Amino acid sequence: MYFSLVRCSKRVRTIISAILLIVFAGCGYAEYETRLNESKRYFAYLEKIESSLAPKWVVAGNLMEMRVPRQFVLIPAPQPIQNPDGTTEQPTIDSRQPDYLNLTLPGLFGAWQAPFRVVKPTGTEDCQGYIYALSNYYDLGSKQASEATEFTTQLKELLKETLKEEVKDESDESFPPGQANTQYQTQLTYNVFRIKGAEINGTKYTFEVYSRSRGNVIGAILIVLPVDMEMPSKELERISTRIPMMLATFDFTQTPPAIGESPSAPPQPKSTGASF
Repeated sequence: MYFSLVRCSKRVRTIISAILLIVFAGCGYAEYETRLNESKRYFAYLEKIESSLAPKWVVAGNLMEMRVPRQFVLIPAPQPIQNPDGTTEQPTIDSRQPDYLNLTLPGLFGAWQAPFRVVKPTGTEDCQGYIYALSNYYDLGSKQASEATEFTTQLKELLKETLKEEVKDESDESFPPGQANTQYQTQLTYNVFRIKGAEINGTKYTFEVYSRSRGNVIGAILIVLPVDMEMPSKELERISTRIPMMLATFDFTQTPPAIGESPSAPPQPKSTGASF
């Protein structure tokens, strides 16, 4: 009887051990599966970013960086002119400035353009869209430093005066939007204002300004897009998803320049890369 009980006890312990092993193995597998699925979501997010945005654009000194939608091409900054005596001077014309308007954008760091198809009564027409990266950075090192904190307000008034249109939409918006991707990127909040329906050379445009501050330094992105893009349009779909991605990558220094510091040349990109 004793040996029978011992054998029975051993069988019970074996069965219990097997059950516990299965239970713990199941818990471990569930945790592994959760991590695997999270990794898949993360790499899918990265893949979407890489397929949607151009390589990172970085200004020398790490003053500013961003990744624009892939269809946009960087407009080169003007190069210093070499004089016969060996000295250099800055050109008086900056091709990055909007030549389609009587307007000089303040604090221009970078500019990009892309073609879009626009629907008109006479048919479709090719038009350009633009992205501009701006900042009050160098104003903070000038005699107008006290006014530099009003950079966004001044830009708004400048656009209203130039376009002869009022601001129709102003709010705070965060990117990436919602909570879905904030675990992968820090959410950035912008003050946003829009001027809609400004007509340029027979085509209506929307001007959108996204600005935010880091201390006294203000960075702003101006997006200029034609209103009546061809529908249905893959480009329209792409740009509507890529702009929020771009805004989540925009960053700039929070350290203002020393008083008297000014750019000896237009800000130049330092390097490019695939990370964000």
